[in-house]
Amino acid sequence: MQRSTSFLILLALCIGFVLFKVKYEVVEIEEKFLKTVAQIGREEENIHILKAEWSHLNEPQRLQSLAKKYLDITPMKTQQVVALFDPAGGSLPLPLHLQATDNYGGARTHLASQKEVK
Repeated sequence: MQRSTSFLILLALCIGFVLFKVKYEVVEIEEKFLKTVAQIGREEENIHILKAEWSHLNEPQRLQSLAKKYLDITPMKTQQVVALFDPAGGSLPLPLHLQATDNYGGARTHLASQKEVK
């Protein structure tokens, strides 16, 4: 009987130690969880603040006044607009970076490509 009693006492102590250890691990995990939830709340507030700042910074009236103050730009004139094709049916010369190249890597002239079409 003494042997079984000492075994049960030892078993009870081991189970008590394991429960004690598990309890404190759970407490630590709960603390980390609560800290994480609080951090998420703070980050959501920061995101809300940043969105409000972004919408303020992108207001068209504010951007227009800053552009007038710091940039030297003027509205575009109709003479500055160039078409890539002629509505009358002819073709206009393309910029060099858009022109076709020959087999040797050189750009073909616009006149040569017009003669090929006719």
